[in-house]
Amino acid sequence: MKPRLAIYWDVQNVRISPEKIKLLNQWLNQKGDRLIQKAFAYWRKENEQLEKAIANEGFDSFNVPSPEKNAVDIKIMGVCKHDIMSERSIRIVILITGDKDYQPLVKELKNLGIKVILIHGNNVSQRLKKAVDETYSINELIASVNSAKATPEQLNSSTIIPYEEAKKYLIDLIKILQAEGKQPTLSVMGNLIKNYPKLSSSHKVSYCRPDGKIVSKFSKFVKAVIQEGILQERNGELTLV
Repeated sequence: MKPRLAIYWDVQNVRISPEKIKLLNQWLNQKGDRLIQKAFAYWRKENEQLEKAIANEGFDSFNVPSPEKNAVDIKIMGVCKHDIMSERSIRIVILITGDKDYQPLVKELKNLGIKVILIHGNNVSQRLKKAVDETYSINELIASVNSAKATPEQLNSSTIIPYEEAKKYLIDLIKILQAEGKQPTLSVMGNLIKNYPKLSSSHKVSYCRPDGKIVSKFSKFVKAVIQEGILQERNGELTLV
């Protein structure tokens, strides 16, 4: 039986485009049964299309018509505490925010034995990240679900590259090395693919296989490509078939 979830989204703090909300929902569905899902904002100041998209994905919208900076935070914390006391079966609370104001709420939830997951945007309190049980960047999370169908446990630990995309990088690099008269060995390719333009900021790279499984070793990724008959390996050197 999946654990029951309560999700609270501070829309003003973490905004995404309407078309990405379905991808967020795919990730949330993997975490458990969504008993409560609420989105908070001063909706008059928000994009109407975004509000409709959020509602279409099953979120209850709560309007917080106040100019105060932390009005939404206060509202979410109050609603969350009430929900937790009313529905004792909730075992996981997911906060979509980045504000430090939620630290006392996180502490209270954890004291009740409730797991707290944080999904944040670009601006996030480091103290809040340390206080929760799990933390994810919403942009990386959505990108991973969209391209690799990665599991939640594998997200946020590395840059996950979709199989077809990584395969293209691999083939391009082999062609470049061959044109330069260099040998595309596993060790050389393993280092170069991490420095390919799109991956230049990555410190750790994982590859998503066609079946959706994630492999962190470059050699295992290459083995999957070889099994397709696209590459062959002889004495550690890769060549195109």
